[in-house]
Amino acid sequence: MYTKKAFTCLIMTVVLVFAFGTMAIASDIAYYVGMFQPGSYDDETMAFDVETMMQETAGRFNDVQSFDDDNLDAFGAWAEANIGDGDLDIIWLNGQIPSALYPTFNEEEDGSVAERWLDDGNMFINVADWFAWATHENGEKERNTHVAAGFILDQPHTIILGAADTVMARTAAGREFMPSLDDNLLSNRPVYLEAFESPWEVSEVFAVSASEGVADVGDVQDMVLPAGVLADPVVACNTETNGCLAIISQSKIANAGDRGAMCSEFINNWVFGGGLTTSVDPADKLSATWGGIKARY
Repeated sequence: MYTKKAFTCLIMTVVLVFAFGTMAIASDIAYYVGMFQPGSYDDETMAFDVETMMQETAGRFNDVQSFDDDNLDAFGAWAEANIGDGDLDIIWLNGQIPSALYPTFNEEEDGSVAERWLDDGNMFINVADWFAWATHENGEKERNTHVAAGFILDQPHTIILGAADTVMARTAAGREFMPSLDDNLLSNRPVYLEAFESPWEVSEVFAVSASEGVADVGDVQDMVLPAGVLADPVVACNTETNGCLAIISQSKIANAGDRGAMCSEFINNWVFGGGLTTSVDPADKLSATWGGIKARY
């Protein structure tokens, strides 16, 4: 079992590796390691995944932090300090969104730290449960429900759907950028590709629904959708602000695949390795030429 002390030692190791590296960049990353939705994660697996990401992306980031439910004020302050700094910064979420980023029960539908984080051109990577649906920070599930994702992105509330063990077929982009992604990975909270509206667009699809299936969201139940319209893993970006939301294995733990490896590969191969941009230094906000990064099916 991994402890807070183990996380602290690991962060110190990553910082030392970075400090003596040969190349410095400005991007920062924070990991949210608070309470998760039971059934979507367990303590040991989450700790192992975060350790994997810290080790595999060592040298990519100037500042590496982790925050649990005992230091949410510090988490909010860290996020605020990284808004407006001119860098591409990343927050990794374990499927829950703490109130320090998005006040619970949708009490700040517009202008939350989470929304401003994306409007500043930064990135969320979300795994396990439905992005922004809930928090367990007070010991029990407190629900924002499916509408929170739409409020944060200023998008329709159908950008994520509920679906039972939906088979995802790996795309060419999945093979290129995320080699550890299993073909036929199962997703329970896939992204609905057709729901995004300008200025957001789906920038890369790593796996797409392999067959017709049934999905639902809110009061809309039992939607029959054709193959190819649901995705996970996938990343969508705002063409005006450059903010991005990456969804990687939003599923119960039995369907998860190797989240630590997939997230590491996404960061190394897509964010910094030519997927997000091929012409701009990653340290310079990764302001991509958006016409060149359409989804590859």
